Amino acid sequence: MAWALMWALSVPAGAQLPPSTALLNPVQSAWLQAEHRKVEESFVQKVMGITGASREQVMRAIPARGRITDRLSRIYSALERDLGAPLSDEQKGLIYAAEGDRKQARKDAESAAASR
Repeated sequence: MAWALMWALSVPAGAQLPPSTALLNPVQSAWLQAEHRKVEESFVQKVMGITGASREQVMRAIPARGRITDRLSRIYSALERDLGAPLSDEQKGLIYAAEGDRKQARKDAESAAASR
């Protein structure tokens, strides 16, 4: 309870919260979770296609949610370690683009969830 009060006080007055933190009904929340899973799976599939890594290797390369780290640099280094070879600049660029697509798809899903 105290953390909620502290958080509420840390948000500037009049600031709009992102849709993901807005109150969603259970159906909207379930839909949003399913969309997030689809987006994450699409990202994993893209990285597999770009690098030739297995699903397990890509999943291990993705840092845990909430972990304080640079997501892309962690993915690059973990894949290079697992594959035993450096990623080319082209591969890194394609993974970077896939990450941008992932972020945008998550934002789009969060915006659409409130209207479900």
